Amino acid sequence: MRNDDGSDERPKHDLEGSAALQPRSGVRPRQVIIAAVGLILVLFAAVNFGKVKVNFLVFSTQARVVTVIVVSALLGFVVGYFAGRPSREDRKQLRHLRGRDEKD
Repeated sequence: MRNDDGSDERPKHDLEGSAALQPRSGVRPRQVIIAAVGLILVLFAAVNFGKVKVNFLVFSTQARVVTVIVVSALLGFVVGYFAGRPSREDRKQLRHLRGRDEKD
């Protein structure tokens, strides 16, 4: 929405009644999904205690399946965290925009 001065910002009175800006309470569907996936991972790891041969690039070793599952999950989390994290420039722009919004 454009203001009379040509800017794209919405007037404050439009923002006050917006449901999107109201703080939410309770459990969100995303939290339920994360908890369910975490529980499935823990159960899956708990029932797989047998030893398996694990081949790395430069060596092989014996490890319990539970260890392989947990290490793989942790590595996946770390990769996902850094892949989904905004770049330094994006974070700088977000801080700038937030600072500008607080002054208004």
